[in-house]
Amino acid sequence: MKAIAIVGFKKSGKTTLALKIAKALINKNYRVAVLKHSSKAVEHELSDTDKFLKEVGRVALITPESTEIMFQAQWDLKDVVPLLSADFLVIEGFKSLKYFPKVYCLKDEKEKELLDDGLGIFSAGLDASLQEEGLVDYLINEEKDLSVMVELIEQKGFFLPNKNCGKCGYENCYELARAIVRDEESPKKCIYAQDYIDIKVNGKTISLNPFMSQLYQSLIYSILAPLKDIDSLEQAVIEIKADATDALIKKRDN
Repeated sequence: MKAIAIVGFKKSGKTTLALKIAKALINKNYRVAVLKHSSKAVEHELSDTDKFLKEVGRVALITPESTEIMFQAQWDLKDVVPLLSADFLVIEGFKSLKYFPKVYCLKDEKEKELLDDGLGIFSAGLDASLQEEGLVDYLINEEKDLSVMVELIEQKGFFLPNKNCGKCGYENCYELARAIVRDEESPKKCIYAQDYIDIKVNGKTISLNPFMSQLYQSLIYSILAPLKDIDSLEQAVIEIKADATDALIKKRDN
């Protein structure tokens, strides 16, 4: 999965730009998900669903138009991402997180100083004067600028796992992310961020969706990485031989 965060302060155009980018990526046949940060709690109408949520804390709601899953708790962003199953994740907000590239939506020079953490791939704004002054690279409502922005996002989008394991040679994911943005490294430098894994059972390839692919990959790397006799897991072919017959029969009988 690739990701881009659209960050900025109030009235900077970040919601407008996030929506435009999401639509443009969908038009290029990407599966797109949007993840939005809000500093305020969501207000639900007084309903049975609201009562369940307050009392139980975990509620799923299925209607003819949509499906919603609600939790009465704050999750970490990286724990939510695997559930979205998309090619591209457009993140609005989360400006303090530092393991994916960002677009800075600006209104003035002060905001640029506050937002600049070395992860910006370009800046954008609503007012044409900002571009004339050289403060922003592109204009949010300019169609020709939008096509250029989307191409850059396609090329430079990535999402690191924020594990800070050091296996990439960098102290943490933030340092690796900065190097990727500077075009000094590739996201493939992170063993956890590689978005592919092939599983074969008796010669038959098992198809996995993105969530399961990342889940199995993380589990396998977590199990094998601490072993001393392994030189590298990059491009590794791992063989597991098992006779699961007894376990499957017991599960079926139960």
